[in-house]
Amino acid sequence: MTADPVIRNLILSLTGTCNYACAYCYAAYHPEERMPVDTALKATDMAGKSGQPFILQFTGGEPLLAFPVIQAVTEHVAAKGYPAIIQLQTNASLMTDAIAEYLKHHKIAVGVSLDGRPPVNDSLRKMKNGNSASEATIRGIRLLAAKKVPIGLTCVVTDANVKALPGIVQMAYYLGNVRQIGFDLLRCQGRGTALHPAAPQDVAMAVAQCYALAQQLEKATGIHILFSQLEKIRKIASGKACSFGQCYAMHGEEAYVTSDGKIYACSSLAGDPAFLLGNVQDGMDPERTKQAGLFIAEAMRACKECPHLSVCGGGCFTRWQGRNGKAEEECAMQQTFAKIYLGQGV
Repeated sequence: MTADPVIRNLILSLTGTCNYACAYCYAAYHPEERMPVDTALKATDMAGKSGQPFILQFTGGEPLLAFPVIQAVTEHVAAKGYPAIIQLQTNASLMTDAIAEYLKHHKIAVGVSLDGRPPVNDSLRKMKNGNSASEATIRGIRLLAAKKVPIGLTCVVTDANVKALPGIVQMAYYLGNVRQIGFDLLRCQGRGTALHPAAPQDVAMAVAQCYALAQQLEKATGIHILFSQLEKIRKIASGKACSFGQCYAMHGEEAYVTSDGKIYACSSLAGDPAFLLGNVQDGMDPERTKQAGLFIAEAMRACKECPHLSVCGGGCFTRWQGRNGKAEEECAMQQTFAKIYLGQGV
């Protein structure tokens, strides 16, 4: 009998509904209803039963539309004593003083989606009612800053904003409570199929400019901001992470749960029956989970044979999917950060 998969990355899509209509959203066609509390708790128990540490991330749509579910799950984790690292990925537009205080009290790590300075961000991230997405997001970030809640910024990179990418570094220092920046290169799912990935050479140049600007601003302000991709390389070099360590789906360790209780191998693969692993009522099917992981591993063969793998740690299957075997812009980003880490200049 095959043992149940050990879940190390549990993502709860609390609702497919969002008050934004971002041009690239890969979750735009996920189930819109709010996840019932019972479904969320069953999913949490599914991950917690192994007794192993796991990441628990709230996402959507916009997860703050289902804040009571966040509260219920957070308090359930505490009551059960699960070793969970709780994270929230949000556009921050629905942030309030009370929510910010709750996140701080319960030590929930906060990631906010922002794609550059306001004109650039508003060109990609739009509110459904036509108002400025930047204005609402910045207001939410300021509420978090007032409560001394540190955040990370997640910046989606397309051909539309890559040449203005240093603006996200400027915004990070302007906001004051940003401690990490992660670049999420375009995934061609959902609405993202209508957009174009950034050119590899543009990505390499933009990443180098961002790092150089962060170094300058750190000297001026004393504030050190991490880059997620560079930190991954540091962990690999120090032996704290392995190649493809970020791809929990490849190892059969990720459960992305949609609001209707279905479990998929990855957030970007939700709705694809080939990567449907089960449901919260019956659990993850061990054989389907294994086969999905093997499929992803085989699809990344070119990456595994790359001489840079030992430094960069590997690419993302969902970016490579349908791209003739490789997402060149991701390789360019990883290799640029690898050169920065190795002190080779860029």
